[in-house]
Amino acid sequence: MPSVDCPSCGQRAFARQIGKRTLLYREVYYHCRDLIECGHQFVVGISMLRTVRASRWPKPLETLPMTTWRAAANDRAANDDDGPPSEPNADTMSR
Repeated sequence: MPSVDCPSCGQRAFARQIGKRTLLYREVYYHCRDLIECGHQFVVGISMLRTVRASRWPKPLETLPMTTWRAAANDRAANDDDGPPSEPNADTMSR
């Protein structure tokens, strides 16, 4: 299971059990390791979002949208012109 920090105190939390499951979604119940001081218990949802490389044996009832591989986060965007971002126009902002 992926490691997760407690959103309340920041201590490492541990996976206790797996809850609802489907082929594309699952819930994992986490408990904070600081049981005495914090004791927080929370649920993390893990969901498959998209396909980067198609399977050779896809299941027709469970398909994910196909996308291309995204560049690394530290790569520059194609529209990055070295200037600071401009303020959004209030007329074009959605509510």
